[in-house]
Amino acid sequence: MSVQGLTRRDVLRRLGVLTAGLASACTPLRIVLHDYPSAFDERDPAERVLRAFVLTVIPEAEVSDPNLARAFGDPDLHYAPYRGFFISDLCRRAEARTGEAAFERLSLAQRTAVVQDGLRADSTTARLYTGAILVAQASYYAGIYDDKRGCALIDFDGAYQFRGIEAITYPDPERFLSRPATPDGNWV
Repeated sequence: MSVQGLTRRDVLRRLGVLTAGLASACTPLRIVLHDYPSAFDERDPAERVLRAFVLTVIPEAEVSDPNLARAFGDPDLHYAPYRGFFISDLCRRAEARTGEAAFERLSLAQRTAVVQDGLRADSTTARLYTGAILVAQASYYAGIYDDKRGCALIDFDGAYQFRGIEAITYPDPERFLSRPATPDGNWV
């Protein structure tokens, strides 16, 4: 049975293609449907890309820091479910912009341009990139995985360490005190 030359099968096929097209264009659906290669969920490639991302967002960060990308997999920070999609989006944008699919192989200027593309994308993708930047900066600057080390970039010493009484008092505190009203300091 056909209406104006279209069979039921043709209509269903076209609706399926339309639905797939809309789903692939809609970022939230792509995340929910896991519409990215599963290789981006694997630890080793993901770690390299995320380390490169952190070094893009914080260029002065220590390359040798073992906790550089740890926050992206931390269940307490709630970014882990979006990690694979974020990595795939970084690599997809890198390939579209430079022809190189490996985000971590790009120069700092190229990586920065890719991240800026992500921040200018649709609202969901922009929020994903903004959240990734926040996670990277908060974990690095706050030193959440190494309390004692802190962050030298912002002169944060980390957890409190007693450095002697001289470090917490003034050498002559009397200069900050008011003069006593009576010889012994008491009112009466």
